[in-house]
Amino acid sequence: MKLVTKILLFMVTCSTFIFNQASPISNSPTTHEQKNVRNKKNWTLMVYIAADNNLNIFAWGTIRQLAKGANDNVNIVVQLNEPGRHKKTERYLIEKNNAILLNKDNTKKLDSGDPQTLIDFGTWVIQNYPAENYMIVLSDHGSGAIDLDRHLSRLINPTELFVLNPSNLMLELDRSISFLDFFEKKEEELRGICFDENFQSYLNNQKLDYAFKKICESQPNFKFNIIGLDACLMQMIEISNLIKPYADILVASPEVELGPGWRYDTLLKPFSTHNLDPVSFAKHIVKAYEQTYIDITNDYTLSAIDLHAVDKLEKNINGVAEILIEIMATQKNGSIKKTVKDCKKNISFEEPSYIDLTSFYENLLNNISKFNNSNTKAIELNKKLETELKEGIKLLKSIILENVRGKNITYSKGVSIYFPEKTIHNSYIKTSFAQTNQWVNLLLHYINSKN
Repeated sequence: MKLVTKILLFMVTCSTFIFNQASPISNSPTTHEQKNVRNKKNWTLMVYIAADNNLNIFAWGTIRQLAKGANDNVNIVVQLNEPGRHKKTERYLIEKNNAILLNKDNTKKLDSGDPQTLIDFGTWVIQNYPAENYMIVLSDHGSGAIDLDRHLSRLINPTELFVLNPSNLMLELDRSISFLDFFEKKEEELRGICFDENFQSYLNNQKLDYAFKKICESQPNFKFNIIGLDACLMQMIEISNLIKPYADILVASPEVELGPGWRYDTLLKPFSTHNLDPVSFAKHIVKAYEQTYIDITNDYTLSAIDLHAVDKLEKNINGVAEILIEIMATQKNGSIKKTVKDCKKNISFEEPSYIDLTSFYENLLNNISKFNNSNTKAIELNKKLETELKEGIKLLKSIILENVRGKNITYSKGVSIYFPEKTIHNSYIKTSFAQTNQWVNLLLHYINSKN
């Protein structure tokens, strides 16, 4: 079956749950002037839809879902950027089955890849829609810890990475080519998150850090309760390192997401009858994602992680890296590298340099006996590594609040980490995680050591 046919079949499936189940909203949204005083609600949800790319076909489906799920307990404000040089950026207040245009006087198309655009949106919503709890969702393409450097013309839809399995009519990821290689082969670009084709811009990890920093500084002691990244490959320890100063919880996927992304009416459903605290809401988002995709693909996964303990996990990763570097320095016949390589097998995502951290730790713990080195402290070092790995697994289980995964990726346990086989991408060195953790030095030792 040709790829185009597979995509069309998927689009039919998507249209069923995006449009047919979502109440219609007006094609000409109403407008109203900004009020100076609003009652504080339990939640304010802001959704930043960077759809000036080929994901625009899903943008209004997302807004329809939000309108279907809207209720009196949640403020919902959307900023939408669509294709078209002269298509102005629109900001909506979403109410039950209705989208109210908030910036009717705006005549400009804003650059969704400019951090200032995100800053202006976030600060404006916080100031004008008070709530007990705040969540912001960035909805677009994503590439995790790696920012691709090439100047390329346009993005492909990640749905193209899925193929239809005729034996069970489920969509499955084609893992014969890596995510990053696929984009480079297509001569297209994906950098960070929120790519804007018109401006040829994007929010790389440094820009994303800057934007969240400025939003949080706009109000005294402000911090998001939840940051959601409705994009591919974003649930990584490197991304958690970036997000942790600005939120309590991160909800994202370590794997490629299908084009429609999250199902927002299901996500908002509980608020029609009662309020949810941040942890309960984050867990519900993850479960709602599973409910959306369990009958469509076996390659879905989403998780919610507690960012308060990420510092402890990073310290643990640093310790594991230091011990492995020391052990690897005196390995015999490349035994340590071979064991580590074997422990990485079959636990990667569509981008093979992104591996599940918990599964990697567990595999290492079960294979320490295979290490062979000439270090006089070998037994002591192996015991020390065993202790660190056990502590890391325990930390990971406490940090991951909720995790769902399909049958094809049962090794996905909540958070991934970068571990390439041959070279380290130059953009990785720029991440704050790489600059403060011995993990990057472990990667260098691993890549440069002889088999």
